[in-house]
Amino acid sequence: MKKKLLVLGESYMNLQMKTNPPQKDEEVTYGSTYGFHPYGDGAATAISAAKLGGECVFCTKLGDDTYGERLKSYYKSCGLHLSCKEFVKDAQTGMSVTLYNDITSGHTYLTKGANLNFTKQDVEDAFSYSPDMFIFPQEDILSQQKELETISTAPVPQPSVTDEEAAVDVSVDDVEDFSETIMFSNDDVTAEMDMIKKLEQNLAFRAAEMANERNIDLIVQYNKYTSKFPLHKLDGIKILVISDEMLYEASGIFPASIDKMLRALIPLSAKIKAKYYIVQQGNDTSFVYDGKYYDIITIPPLLKAKAKQENEHMHGTYIGALAVRFLETRDIIDACKYASVASILTRSKFGSLDHVPSQAEIEEFTAE
Repeated sequence: MKKKLLVLGESYMNLQMKTNPPQKDEEVTYGSTYGFHPYGDGAATAISAAKLGGECVFCTKLGDDTYGERLKSYYKSCGLHLSCKEFVKDAQTGMSVTLYNDITSGHTYLTKGANLNFTKQDVEDAFSYSPDMFIFPQEDILSQQKELETISTAPVPQPSVTDEEAAVDVSVDDVEDFSETIMFSNDDVTAEMDMIKKLEQNLAFRAAEMANERNIDLIVQYNKYTSKFPLHKLDGIKILVISDEMLYEASGIFPASIDKMLRALIPLSAKIKAKYYIVQQGNDTSFVYDGKYYDIITIPPLLKAKAKQENEHMHGTYIGALAVRFLETRDIIDACKYASVASILTRSKFGSLDHVPSQAEIEEFTAE
């Protein structure tokens, strides 16, 4: 039997339109091509996992409208299993509108719609599918706890680090409390503890705790949303994925070399325990660290050129591809290579999850 992956995430119908700013008539800007596509980090992860042959359950929320029916039909065509209560009565499906004028830039407008209706029962029902791996929600899933949106979680400004300072060895014992540095900036201890308590009660964090309680492997993508949570309280993180930009924001050290990469990762690994740490460097390189050894995986230039990759960041499909491959092989290096190819192939066609490659397409692409 295939290992089962659980994704808890938001769903949006995305209207994507290419515009031509020079062709503007007073308040009207003319466009050319447009299309409707699924949108959302959770959706990207789940779709990529299913298209690549993974057994994936997607716990999401859709409105009882035309867009909700279209998304449900598309998810099923990809091979996804949906939780049994995905539709929300009298609610609109989440909607996003993306306007762009070239392949590397655009602006998205978004309304959450039915995504605001996640409940504790939804999470419990999702875990009844007995998954082998759970991906920590990558989005700002707040359910009915909307007051969390008003809490400031800006990171503490980090001191600049010179090259000379970067060359000094750092041991775990010398590192300051990582969580206090990167997650909370409120000087009032009472307010800070109150924030931690509310975050722990959030459905996303509760889902991660349920995974811990059931000894289910956990993947965390460390981003501007997940960094708010007290991740150091989770014991079962199998893989933590972080971009080089986010690592710089957290540590104050930009990982421009192996030495600086390790200096930035040591405090993170000292506080947030995981089996593997993966740093996404640009759109084609993954730095893998297990607390003792490291490896660097990069796409060969010829393959990168063949994919016509024009975006500087990894695509959201990376996480889904990584999870599916790791569940199959338990080989983190192989999984990173596989995920990098899936990411770069999807990125070569701007913004559409319709272009997530199949397992056969990845094998054909890498056969050279």
